[in-house]
Amino acid sequence: MSTKFALLGLLNIRKMSAYDLAKFAKESIGYFWNESYSNVHRTLKILVDENLINKLPEKGSRNKNIFEITDRGRQALSEWLSNHEYTTIYRDELLLKLFVSQRHDYPAIVQDLKTVLTDLEAQQQTYLQLQEFLSTKPQNLSYDLTLEYGMVQNEATINWLKKAIHKIEESL
Repeated sequence: MSTKFALLGLLNIRKMSAYDLAKFAKESIGYFWNESYSNVHRTLKILVDENLINKLPEKGSRNKNIFEITDRGRQALSEWLSNHEYTTIYRDELLLKLFVSQRHDYPAIVQDLKTVLTDLEAQQQTYLQLQEFLSTKPQNLSYDLTLEYGMVQNEATINWLKKAIHKIEESL
């Protein structure tokens, strides 16, 4: 259900092809909402069938179909935005491994924690680049707040990872 509204929301920003939608989702909301290319394609067909988006007659680059949100789609998006319901599905396999691990597993866990730390430090740089890019655009509080959330969460996780690695290494 939420995939439908994620795509409507992205199409509310601008017209895009399925490929562009998947790419834009990965680059913008991909840090907290992932969509596979096949799921984007499948959901676009449903949205067209429900008259929530239009498949435009013109083709984009490389002969890709371009989609745009309809007035009915904007209304459905608005209703979803104001329904005061949401779900948070959070699954972190590394935390699960840490939770169930024992002392003899710690060297492998530390290696994984260090890998995630490196990835998050790189992600932090991406966030800083996004922040710089957004500073050149007209103010959009929604983007700014979402980016700020990502940056704060990223920083907290980096700090926790450093402490966890240190504690585990001290215990070995």
